[in-house]
Amino acid sequence: MKRLTLTLLALAATLALSAQVRVTFVGASITEGAGTSDPATRSYPARTQALLGDAWHIENYGVGGCTMLRHSDCPYWTRGRLGEALTSHPDIVLIDLGGNDSKPWNEPAIDKGELVDDAETLVSMFQALPSHPRVILMTPTLFTKDSYGISDGVSQKKVCPALYEAAKRTGCEVLDMYPVLQDAPETLAGDGIHPDDRGAELLAEKVAWYLKAYPEKPAEFMTIDGMADNPFITHLYTADPSAHVWADGRLYVYASHDIDPPRGCDLMDQYHVFSTDDMVHWTDHGEILRASDVPWGRKEGGFMWAPDAAYRNGKYYFYFPHPSGTHTGSTWKIGVATSDKPASDFKVGGYIKGMTSYYDPCVFVDDDGKAYIYNGGGGQCFGARLKKNMTQLAGKMVPMEGLEDFHEGPWVHKYNGKYYLSYPDNYIDANGKQYNRMHYAMSDSPLGPWEYKGIFLDATDCDTSHGSIVEFKGQWYLFYHGCQLSQMGNLRSICVDRLYYNEDGTIRKVHQRHHSYLPRK
Repeated sequence: MKRLTLTLLALAATLALSAQVRVTFVGASITEGAGTSDPATRSYPARTQALLGDAWHIENYGVGGCTMLRHSDCPYWTRGRLGEALTSHPDIVLIDLGGNDSKPWNEPAIDKGELVDDAETLVSMFQALPSHPRVILMTPTLFTKDSYGISDGVSQKKVCPALYEAAKRTGCEVLDMYPVLQDAPETLAGDGIHPDDRGAELLAEKVAWYLKAYPEKPAEFMTIDGMADNPFITHLYTADPSAHVWADGRLYVYASHDIDPPRGCDLMDQYHVFSTDDMVHWTDHGEILRASDVPWGRKEGGFMWAPDAAYRNGKYYFYFPHPSGTHTGSTWKIGVATSDKPASDFKVGGYIKGMTSYYDPCVFVDDDGKAYIYNGGGGQCFGARLKKNMTQLAGKMVPMEGLEDFHEGPWVHKYNGKYYLSYPDNYIDANGKQYNRMHYAMSDSPLGPWEYKGIFLDATDCDTSHGSIVEFKGQWYLFYHGCQLSQMGNLRSICVDRLYYNEDGTIRKVHQRHHSYLPRK
């Protein structure tokens, strides 16, 4: 009788285990739990188990110091835990390898493409198991120090692109873990690499959320918390995204259009509007304006550069720069088109008289309903208040004081009572090439004076930069452009990434998702 009871208990335990979702974690020291007070209970896989509950069965096969690369100083491939992971009968496999691959002695192999090949092989090995598990590659987390030779820069610029390429080859998912600790760098241990107990908890929350939110592989190839891949518009070349959330709850992006084949930026024309309600699915509402619609414009057309939009008095206003003469120089005007709809039926009126002869307009409507307009170029930035009709100045344009290394493309937004003016700079690298970075300044007034704060977006793969910042459903985003699709600086594509603030209101460096690091030809 006792033996029968034990047999029945064992059978019940086996049946219970088989009914669970079996999750296998493959990784290095962070997966293993280094930096936590008790790896057995405080590692992020262990905390993921606690968050998901008994319906899930998680096994941790992390090994400290290991790499994804097979030819390195410490390949995961030669550790016995790989064999154990392959025989764990997983339903889901999360692979958290890559951080150690960023060490300097591994870079030559990465540059030869070995990391892509090895990641592809490892994913394929798990996908070929009899249980046919869902495999998820995880990007390395934030590193605040180059400890042990691990480099945050190499991790983001070389390791992540390799992982994404392997994911595309195999059809597996990528879970971007970098932003998790970007908002809480204080949770990293003293070495700047390993999360402490709180950091591990944050990583576990991200993993548990993802597995619950997406019990099956998402139909869309997503890279971060349900956002579409970068660039998120791929059927035409777009630049200079101006992002706004209107009363209907959707997020709209007004973008310029790079004509293919290009002639510098001279041929830019045909503005488009895109919108989303979930940051995954984007609708192209089509063309809303082109140079030939502007009666006072340059007869040769083109030169429809960075636009902006605003809503007031029950109307939508679309602001665009365009020269009135053949020679652009001093003939730049800021035109205005209006519509009762946010993404169609815009009719061109005149231009705003009295504005400085520059381009890249930005219009900011404050909480009190007052509106301000800015423009700039050639290292100078100006602003003024608009009248209620949104088409005339309420005063003279004044220079924005306190900015450092301003180039063009001002954008103004407000957060917690403070005003922010962001803009690209005139950065020139060691080889003499210009690659704009995004800077910002803060003020207690929409017209300054401004207090310079620093760089919040590094150079992308494109020599120009132009950004807008907006809040959508409780999260802040930075929209900008790169040249990921064309590898040409005048055939650009718009991108978006999350933006975070520090407790004192300053902006943290924005993490560009992998595509922004593809090398230019």
